[in-house]
Amino acid sequence: MIAANMRSYSYSCLDVEDIDDYGQPTEASAEGTIKMAIYLTNQNIDTANSLYSDAQYVGLTLNSAIDDTYIINYGDEKLKVLYTTPSGKYFQVFMSRI
Repeated sequence: MIAANMRSYSYSCLDVEDIDDYGQPTEASAEGTIKMAIYLTNQNIDTANSLYSDAQYVGLTLNSAIDDTYIINYGDEKLKVLYTTPSGKYFQVFMSRI
């Protein structure tokens, strides 16, 4: 079921060495594609844990290189990876709109 929902999405990464005028890392141009199944959450996820409290989307991927510097282009929206955790053979990816 998960494999059937996986699509290829382009992504970019935050460049932590290139800082803008406000002291924030800048977004690099599109770097590649990642295959992921993305699901919209319709309820709050573990609000006691600040890592998950802002997550609006949950994704599953086989790509173990994904981390919190990734920005996924999801249609007309950009989703910032907040946190990742391994979950069996997949990695759970918690994301929010930016």
